[in-house]
Amino acid sequence: MKKIFIDLEMHPIPRSFTDEREICTQEVIEIGAVKLNEENEEIGSFCEFVKPAFVTKIYNKFQKLTGITTADIIDAAPISDVLPRFIEWCGEDYEIFSWSDSDIWQFLNETRLKQLEDLAGLSYMFNHWRDFQYEFCELLHLQKVMNLGKAVSLAGLDFSGREHDGLADARTTSHLYIESRDSKSFDRLRKLVIDVFSSHTFTMGDMFDFGSISLPPE
Repeated sequence: MKKIFIDLEMHPIPRSFTDEREICTQEVIEIGAVKLNEENEEIGSFCEFVKPAFVTKIYNKFQKLTGITTADIIDAAPISDVLPRFIEWCGEDYEIFSWSDSDIWQFLNETRLKQLEDLAGLSYMFNHWRDFQYEFCELLHLQKVMNLGKAVSLAGLDFSGREHDGLADARTTSHLYIESRDSKSFDRLRKLVIDVFSSHTFTMGDMFDFGSISLPPE
């Protein structure tokens, strides 16, 4: 079974659209994803900007965060065109992973708002979606989740490109997944978490809250 790792970049819908915001408060402006085969080798990538229906200008805050400009989205295709292309790219017999459940909720809400709920393949995608942020933190016996950048730092990996870039975030999530399937690497990571918790000389800054860690049962 293939594995798809996805990351969405989103932008708030202006508050003047009160009825629309009752259903969905944001719109997708970029879809980034990578595909792994059964041997966890990357075999493809997908990255497209998406033209929103209600957002006409990217706020400065989100331009700085994502690097996406108004010019990037002005000539992009709408989600009604991009999402079917993405679903077709995913193919058949796959699981899809995201870092947190915010991306699946975005798709659920935005497809409802834009009456795209009957898209071919959409139901399969939703039914095969996994929250890898939750799974990763469960593997380390953390009681609270951590963001992607902190998880990458903890694992001793390099971030694959710029944070909050759809494709870079998706690829980095796939690297964490591969690391978690390497028993030696993950045993080292689990031991590090335990050592950090028990140490009185913690020097890794504010990577995460000590209270978020619980030791695995003996």
